[in-house]
Amino acid sequence: MLEDFISLSDLNFKIKEKIKNNFSENIRIVAEISELRESRGHAYLELSEKSDDDSVIAKARATIWARTYGMLKSYFESSTGHRLESGIKVLIVVQVVFHEVYGFSLNIIDIDPTYTIGEIERKRLMIIKKLEEEGVTEMNKELDFPLVPQRIAVISAETAAGFGDFKNQLQKSPFQFTIKLFKAAMQGEETENSVVDALERIFEEEDNFDLAVIIRGGGSKSDLAWFDSYKIAVNIAQFPIPVLTGIGHERDQSISDLVAHTALNTPTAVAEYLVEKNSEFYSYLDSLSHNLYNRVEDIISENNYKLAEIGNKFKFVITQIISLKKNEINLLQTEYSYKIKQQLKKFDYLLQNYPEKLLNSIRYGLNNKMQTTELYYLRLENALNAFFDNKKHCLAMFEQTKNLSDPLHVLKSGFSYTLKNGKLLKSTKDTKKGDFIETVLFDGRIKSEVKK
Repeated sequence: MLEDFISLSDLNFKIKEKIKNNFSENIRIVAEISELRESRGHAYLELSEKSDDDSVIAKARATIWARTYGMLKSYFESSTGHRLESGIKVLIVVQVVFHEVYGFSLNIIDIDPTYTIGEIERKRLMIIKKLEEEGVTEMNKELDFPLVPQRIAVISAETAAGFGDFKNQLQKSPFQFTIKLFKAAMQGEETENSVVDALERIFEEEDNFDLAVIIRGGGSKSDLAWFDSYKIAVNIAQFPIPVLTGIGHERDQSISDLVAHTALNTPTAVAEYLVEKNSEFYSYLDSLSHNLYNRVEDIISENNYKLAEIGNKFKFVITQIISLKKNEINLLQTEYSYKIKQQLKKFDYLLQNYPEKLLNSIRYGLNNKMQTTELYYLRLENALNAFFDNKKHCLAMFEQTKNLSDPLHVLKSGFSYTLKNGKLLKSTKDTKKGDFIETVLFDGRIKSEVKK
């Protein structure tokens, strides 16, 4: 049993011979390039096959040696307009090889670009069909385009020449545009997620913008293919404000262009379109202003003619009315002249008797004021006398209280007080044997020594 085995190298050699015998001819296969790496002129690939649910069901390593790679790459890219890169499906001619050390791999010796072209177009048509079935392809196009589009959200690469051209074109115009850039990758595998993320950030502040613009500079047809993305297209189609694109070429249109509100060829073309829309609005305003001015002039002219006709019709009537009013004024003047004279006579009589009546009224008033003054004087005099009598009584009582509170008066009554060291002695507990104390009487002081 111990001799019933072979070495790994023997096993690998047998596998190599089996593969060589069974796969002696070149084979055409279809696979997706999941990874492509260049080194020293060679290309190292990882090929894969996916199921309908996009899970990988097969993988293989492949190599295109330098003597073949340069020719195949140039041929493929010139035929398809796409780079030979990861993410595309290819029809290739391969040699199956097995090496005892490096294992199983495929040597690619030829490639059929027509298959890739058809596969790309098939995939593109499937995405368009899916969008149409979901009913979203026209949603963004149906949005009302703003009358004065000046607040612009831009999705582009910060350093892209196309973004610079876009800004320069707007700055040269006479209109005031506000631009905010939402940075995103415009080519490569990050494009899809990056652009969708930028759209979501714009959506968070959509009230600040009139529309969104997606722009990129020049590039190959394969660069444009990143915008044949279902994820980007469905987000553009359902975006709540108009989306303009400047990502394509004159002859090519991406799926993103198809669902956008307006698709233009270049960033400069987008900027010119926005300037044109602003110009159209201001031209419309200018036209309205001109029409309004002409209409006002016509109305004034028509009314001047009508006013002249009315003036002629009423001129005679007005003259008659003025004449009638003059006669009425003359009659009123005569009537009121008589009434005024009668009133003046009445006032003359009153003025003659008025001085005497005024003098009597003054005298009567003065007598009343004098009587009132005398009464106030008597009341004030009585009040002052009572006030001063009360204050005298208070002073007498205060004097009596002061005298009774005088210490000398208390001493005269037979009282005395005792001092110790000049301070009032209030208790026997505050003395001891040998202390000297002083007793104060009305007529002198007595010094004593405490014996016990």
